[in-house]
Amino acid sequence: MALREVRIKNFAIIDRAEIFFEPGFNVMTGETGAGKSIVINSLNASLGERASSELIRSGSETAEVEAFFDRISPEVKARLREAGIEDADELIIKRELSRNGKGRCYINNSMVTVGTLKNISEYLADIHGQHEHQALLNTRNQLELLDTFGKLGPERERYGQCYRELCLLEEKRASLVMSEQEKQRRLEMLQYAIKEIENAELKPGEEEELDRLRNILVNSEKVAEHVNKIYALINGDENTISALAALEDTRKILEQLALIDPSLVKTLEAVKNIVLELRDEAETISSYREKMDFDPKRLESVEDRRDILLKLKKKYGATVREILDFYEKQKAELQAIIQNEEEIEKVEAELNKLKAQTCKKAEALSGKRKEAARGLEKRVIAGLADLGMAKTVFKTEFCREENENGLFEQDGKKYVLTGQGLDRVQFLISSNTGEEPKPLSKIASGGEMSRIMLTLKVIIGQEDKVGTLVFDEIDTGIGGNMGNVAGEKMAEAGRTRQVICITHLPQIAAQAGCHIYIEKSEKNGKTVININKLDKEKRIKEFARMLGGADNKAAVAHAKELLKENS
Repeated sequence: MALREVRIKNFAIIDRAEIFFEPGFNVMTGETGAGKSIVINSLNASLGERASSELIRSGSETAEVEAFFDRISPEVKARLREAGIEDADELIIKRELSRNGKGRCYINNSMVTVGTLKNISEYLADIHGQHEHQALLNTRNQLELLDTFGKLGPERERYGQCYRELCLLEEKRASLVMSEQEKQRRLEMLQYAIKEIENAELKPGEEEELDRLRNILVNSEKVAEHVNKIYALINGDENTISALAALEDTRKILEQLALIDPSLVKTLEAVKNIVLELRDEAETISSYREKMDFDPKRLESVEDRRDILLKLKKKYGATVREILDFYEKQKAELQAIIQNEEEIEKVEAELNKLKAQTCKKAEALSGKRKEAARGLEKRVIAGLADLGMAKTVFKTEFCREENENGLFEQDGKKYVLTGQGLDRVQFLISSNTGEEPKPLSKIASGGEMSRIMLTLKVIIGQEDKVGTLVFDEIDTGIGGNMGNVAGEKMAEAGRTRQVICITHLPQIAAQAGCHIYIEKSEKNGKTVININKLDKEKRIKEFARMLGGADNKAAVAHAKELLKENS
């Protein structure tokens, strides 16, 4: 994974600029004030760091910076998917600044928050030196670095799996456990609801049937009147001609006509069927008429039953079906509470077993970390000595968070377990004899911080997940042979990842595979920044300038020798 290109527009004194980087070791050089720090500031902005509107070029309302990364790592792709962004082999980050404060961020054309951008860019690049984009100052990252150095990833993952299972089991136990008073209160509520619903003896569809009966009973007089009228129309009475008799007469006449004209046979059959159907329905009406029961007590009984249902609906569900469903759930919960004690005992037995396993893995991981820390300390001290920090003391401080509810117990004390284990790790350093080592965050010198970071990054090698390292003026406080050593270390780091370095030392610049020169000039009354990749002849000229003067013959000869030694 590497930074391929940065495009800058209206950023500080830069109108427009494009910078192309290569895999491996890149350097940027130029006179003091030429604009190298602006490039770093713009790259910082593209990675989600704070960016003030004061960085917008005079006369412009907005500024933009785009960063293009190639060969995206699996870690970055995973974070892209978590953010809902489709992963790809190329990553394009765009940061827009506005004077009104309404800046925007984009990743592969998807708008994101600054927080999302920072989360994803954590694995893209580390910028070290004069600026504050220093992941190493975060103690959690120090623990990650130690685990990477010790190749403890598999050990940590095994512990992490065990810890996650422990947390899930703890949640399950918490969901099962309730106080005795709460449990008794819940039991009484469940039993009351279950008994009330059982006593009601509800039946699916009962509510609709009650509504139908009530409607009939409330309209009993009208129903009786209509039924009697229908009965009279079909069967006839003293005032009404029987429909059946009329149809029978019709049938008889049609039988006579059909003998004369056969075309009426079909009509005759239809009338016969009507007569048969009407007789059946006449029997139905007759039966309904005989069974009519409009006793007021029956209506009262229906109303009472509907009141019972209404009361239950207010408490347990909008319909009889919902009440019955609620009843089944209450019964299931009641049974679960009854069986709860047995389940708790079973879960606690599993919990104790898993707790012991997790603590054992945490202790083993902690032991391997301490062993790895001793090796890391020796190599960092040796590496810093090569870079002119011979009297530096580098230590790894381990501590554990004590808590009465901690899961890990040792020597009568309890300690907190986290997803990373038992340990809180912090790198301590002292660069002056007689001074106590202090946390890295207390170091004032950007040069020291960069050299420590360079040393660590070279040691970690290909295990590091960050694809691009940027060192801003790492040569602060060193020169001569130490510059050669620093350049060698950066070239070594560049064999496993991309390194970009701003330097004033030709000894460092000579060892880079890609040399970018930044120059400031005036054009039409405006400051212009020119950014160019140097060829061999121009590199010699730049090395000579850095050594004391482009027109100095000794400097030019020295520059040629530097390039020859590192070609």
